[in-house]
Amino acid sequence: KFISQICKKVDLMDQKTAAQKAMSACWKGRAYGSLPEYTAEAEEHLTKAIKLEPGLVEAWNCLGTEYWKKKDLKAAGDCFRGALEQKENKVSLRKLSMVIRNFGEEDTKRSRLSESIKLAKKAIALDVKDGESWYILGNAYMMTFFTTFATSDLEGCLKAYEAAEKSTVDSANKKPDLYYNRANVYKYYENFQKAIDGYKKAIALDPQLPGQDQIDNINRFVTKLAKLVATRNGIKGKKLAKLASVIPDNCQIKNSRRVELNELENGGNSDSFLVGVIVSPVTRPESVPVSFIVMDKNANMFVLSIYDVVSSLREYIKIGDVVYVNRPNLSRKSVNEFKERVYPCVTVSNPVNISVNGNALPKEAFAKPSVRVETFSTALTKEGKLTNSN
Repeated sequence: KFISQICKKVDLMDQKTAAQKAMSACWKGRAYGSLPEYTAEAEEHLTKAIKLEPGLVEAWNCLGTEYWKKKDLKAAGDCFRGALEQKENKVSLRKLSMVIRNFGEEDTKRSRLSESIKLAKKAIALDVKDGESWYILGNAYMMTFFTTFATSDLEGCLKAYEAAEKSTVDSANKKPDLYYNRANVYKYYENFQKAIDGYKKAIALDPQLPGQDQIDNINRFVTKLAKLVATRNGIKGKKLAKLASVIPDNCQIKNSRRVELNELENGGNSDSFLVGVIVSPVTRPESVPVSFIVMDKNANMFVLSIYDVVSSLREYIKIGDVVYVNRPNLSRKSVNEFKERVYPCVTVSNPVNISVNGNALPKEAFAKPSVRVETFSTALTKEGKLTNSN
């Protein structure tokens, strides 16, 4: 009824020139386009508007949005490109960014995702205060991350979402998906309490989102892992001693000192390295980070979380393997609801700082081909010393 009233008012306006008729058709198309689902009426009016006035950028963008709702992504992309041929504008750029990353052959996915990020950045360059463009960029980084598994994409995602939330134009601070997606990023970073807080914000805006399920999963994951580490994964006696025996007593890395878990300081330990034995892989719903329960020479256990690697690394690293961690970063993982459940976690952001049984990780284990060539390669000498090949 409301749309019908708008169309009647538009019909009362002057429609003598082609430009006036085009604008009239555009307004009618926009009215029908305000509905959440695709309508043939919107497509018809907007198509008419473009035929009458090809330079009408707004009509191109609205028609592209209608095709998006229709799930005709090729036609949607053609419309946004048509708008950009008339005039470069932020709406067309960011909407085309969405289309490109969602439409195309699988073997072009990486290049399409790269182009999607470039288009979103172009939109931001036209209006740096526009929250919607920042939000689209954040989503582009997020989708790229699921292809590269690179933390640089997670960092880009977080920065874009933060800008989207704080923007003064078309702020995204009321978008539940922003908080939900950002909570996912915090979860990948194992910043569990921030993830929980984000999921709570998301479901406060949209109770239909599965945020509570995510919160429950995090609580279960942290409490279970804390218990496994505290109880040494249930390993006792001779089996524990046998595991500890494979860890070399004497090893060295140039310009670095060997430490055990209890000697690490919270945060970065840039002048130290840690040696341990793999006790068990850590099972988690998501593929990032790749984690293992590890034991040091003193039989103290911790979680080792490795970023910028592919999930198949779990198949390469086996129980009983000796792992060398250069520049370990130590933190304590917990959640507010179960503060007594805490476990130590050593994080490795750059996989070149990991060596397994004296060998660098294979190149195919790295998350992205652009990672630098140097690797942290080690080998035991006859005297039991560990050498660094760099």
